[in-house]
Amino acid sequence: MRLEHPLRRFRLAAVLLAIVITVGVTGYMVIDGWSLLDSFYMVIITISTVGYTEVHPQGTTGRLFTSGLIVVGVGTMLYGFGVFAETLADNAFGRYRRDRQLQRDLNHLRDHFIICGYGRIGTQVVAEFEEHRVPYVVIDQTEEALERIRAEGRLHIEGDASKEEILKQAGIERAKGLVSAVDSDERAVYIVLAARAFNPNLYIVARAGRPDSIRRLELAGATRTISPYVMAGHR
Repeated sequence: MRLEHPLRRFRLAAVLLAIVITVGVTGYMVIDGWSLLDSFYMVIITISTVGYTEVHPQGTTGRLFTSGLIVVGVGTMLYGFGVFAETLADNAFGRYRRDRQLQRDLNHLRDHFIICGYGRIGTQVVAEFEEHRVPYVVIDQTEEALERIRAEGRLHIEGDASKEEILKQAGIERAKGLVSAVDSDERAVYIVLAARAFNPNLYIVARAGRPDSIRRLELAGATRTISPYVMAGHR
């Protein structure tokens, strides 16, 4: 999982502000012949619109330069405030802390199970694992399932379990087993193939939505298959 700190959003605003200050200081030193300190002070009070008077009397050229600096500087400041407001509205800092905690929890997982899909079967598997204190992580990408997962406080990864990078993020190389409980048999085959390639000793249980998918899942590397239709027939 690649985490981006919310402060990275301010990089462009910070660069623009630094350019404005540098150009402003240089302009006052060249146009008005002011010292570095006076020029810097004038730039700060200008772009911050605090309303103080000029540090020294200015000519026409200097005032035109100040006018342009006000437009550019205030625009840059407003952009920075906009980024800050957007960051607060998105709760970016809160999400960043949660994502960091999630990454730490995932890194600590050993001999765990990866549950792909949080539908009816995935929910039942999680309940069993919770009862017997079996470490696990859930992978799902549907909004309905993710809402339930978050509400229940489950360790999870948002994404497609058939993607190799998602399985790696779930610690597939360190896992003890994997339960494929996705609705699509085609995706289940991809999940089993990828999981078996990453971890040859992995215990893999795969749900087969159709009876004819059982053989394909076994050939892909499933240790055991579960078919609701076959189970219903045995009853």
